[in-house]
Amino acid sequence: MISKAKNEKGNISLLVMGLMGVTMIMFLVVLSFSKVFAIKEKASTASEQASYAATSVIYELAITAVEDYDSSLPGKIDEIIDKTLQEKIDKKKEELMTFNPFLSENEAKIEAIDAILSEELNGAGLKSEILNEMLLEQLNQADQQIRDAVSGVILSNDGILEGTIVTLLDENQVKVETSARYEALKYDELIPEDKRKLKQKAKGPEIGFIKELKGWSDYPIEF
Repeated sequence: MISKAKNEKGNISLLVMGLMGVTMIMFLVVLSFSKVFAIKEKASTASEQASYAATSVIYELAITAVEDYDSSLPGKIDEIIDKTLQEKIDKKKEELMTFNPFLSENEAKIEAIDAILSEELNGAGLKSEILNEMLLEQLNQADQQIRDAVSGVILSNDGILEGTIVTLLDENQVKVETSARYEALKYDELIPEDKRKLKQKAKGPEIGFIKELKGWSDYPIEF
């Protein structure tokens, strides 16, 4: 009887140890999956924020083109007989915020820029041609500023800059594809380096005035 009891106790101990081992393995698997999702989320955040940062650069350059236009001969003529482009944008922004109080000031400004520039670019004659040329001149020099903005965002989110692709534009939106590096909890050394990158991509808001810009060609920026 004693021998039988000992055997039963030994079997129970082995069963408990086996269950603990299985539980530990399941725990590690769950942690690994959780870490994968966390890294993918990090890459997703980096790509989304980077696409917005690049879009912001484009609008900043558009405002620089507006300032150049307003200080040029067509702008001076407009100032005498009507309003400068900047004044039109400011007025449109106020109107948008009045009719839609849920719009932030920045959202209203972007919508106003899109509306006024689209309207002006659609016009006939020398003024629209000059504005078109000034916008193209600014945007064709955007490469380095966009690189700086995107790299800053990605690195601050622990993303991987190498292999990042910024598409200007995809359906009038800035698209950013980037990745973050995965490290396993166990046996990390067995994972090849090219399998560690978890890629994600995101697009920024639509840039409305680009649709009316003549001579614009979409292109990628690769890191």
